[in-house]
Amino acid sequence: MNKSLTTAIGILAIFIFAQAGIVALTAIESQASPVVSVEPAYQTVSKGENCTVSIYVDPKGSEVYGASYHLYFNNTLLNATAQTKGPFLGENTLEIPNEFNNSFNSTHGIAKYGETRILPDTTGVTQPGVLANITFQAIAEENGVSELWLDRVKLYDPDGYKIENVTLDHGTIEIAQPSSPFLIDGYVFYENDSECNNPVVHITNLNTGEEWKAETHESSNYYQLVLSSRIDINASETLQFNVTSPDGKQSNITNCTVTQDDIDNGGLFEFNITLGVRPGVFDTGAPANPYPSISGVHNGTLIPDRVIEANRIYTYPCAGTGGHTEYVRIWGNGVDAHANWSGYAGDWHNLTFNTSFTLEPGKKYHYTIITGSYPQIIHAHSGEHSATGGKIKCDEFSDANGVVRENWIPAFRLWRQVE
Repeated sequence: MNKSLTTAIGILAIFIFAQAGIVALTAIESQASPVVSVEPAYQTVSKGENCTVSIYVDPKGSEVYGASYHLYFNNTLLNATAQTKGPFLGENTLEIPNEFNNSFNSTHGIAKYGETRILPDTTGVTQPGVLANITFQAIAEENGVSELWLDRVKLYDPDGYKIENVTLDHGTIEIAQPSSPFLIDGYVFYENDSECNNPVVHITNLNTGEEWKAETHESSNYYQLVLSSRIDINASETLQFNVTSPDGKQSNITNCTVTQDDIDNGGLFEFNITLGVRPGVFDTGAPANPYPSISGVHNGTLIPDRVIEANRIYTYPCAGTGGHTEYVRIWGNGVDAHANWSGYAGDWHNLTFNTSFTLEPGKKYHYTIITGSYPQIIHAHSGEHSATGGKIKCDEFSDANGVVRENWIPAFRLWRQVE
């Protein structure tokens, strides 16, 4: 029998036997370590878009006569729609039969492929190239990341021996939903239902800590703010509206959890706010540079410059983190109130005290705040910070590593939530 034909038949037999669980021939180590990779290694697509990845083989000097692979993917994020031969092994090839036969199964999240050179070619390929291309469609409803995981990768030389020590470089596809405008608008009214022209409207994403000021006009009680869905705001995130009259005497703090319908409809429309007589708010504000940040135990004092009525505390988190307060106690001059964090559930950036309390102007009150994750921190060189509603001072901050620091003040807001 012709030596070339014998070689091709032997290659096919080895592929089939390997799939059946029959012991393969003893491998001969190649001089170098070939690399099989997913290229590009990373790419981003939007829902409904198609993308293609290549299975790229670099023999690194070895002669490759046949190749096969399994590629696993997340079938809740991606749907495989095509798998096509690449030019790596040339035109004179044969796909490996049975389950290797150029198949992909989106139900199970796997693509399989196998191919070998045949007569009259008797030598292997030493130049790198694309073995196969796979096309995916992004089907995820939400953002997600799918690994493209290579497994059961086999390369064979012209004599039918398996090439050992093959290096695998896996890939990743990220599904990022396209952003669209998200309009928030409405009208602001005084307690007596008259129009509150030129209101001050601050809107905060409590999940990310991002804060914006809505556009208003001195001759109108209308406000509006344009955000980007899936960038500034996502479904299930909570927006806090902190609205005050121009003279600061009336206010309203209202929370609203955004739904998927709101995202699909393009915003919150005619979200009207009615103000009430303003209980004082103590608000350190969000610092321009909250870093460095670390969790720990804050101890200090605050002296209000007005009457502060409070039963809630909000902690400003560093963007993209879960910065929050796990425990807080405020006491002194007849006040002793505390609140505990109950985990990442519900409106977890806002804690409710065990009792409502009133802080009087000019009196000193002590605070202990234990934070988690990465809260925003005010780095006050003097150790004292002028907040809305008074002054706050750091006595001592012990971080999560046990390092004691001075002049680190937690960024938070105290107010009374009217039920």
